[in-house]
Amino acid sequence: MKITRNTKATDALKSSRSVLAVFKKHNLYCPGCRGITEETIEKIAICNGMDVKEFVDELNGAQE
Repeated sequence: MKITRNTKATDALKSSRSVLAVFKKHNLYCPGCRGITEETIEKIAICNGMDVKEFVDELNGAQE
């Protein structure tokens, strides 16, 4: 699965266990958040002061 800035966080997390490791690396404990089903990768990155493209690239790289 190719993760994009518009990918829902739940879909990204379901794609690979390695994706969860990337979230944890950045101290993003999104699986425990109430809004996880509505959050996009872009919104998570912006709200946490991260570069969206770099985060998307890292998530996609984790799946390889």
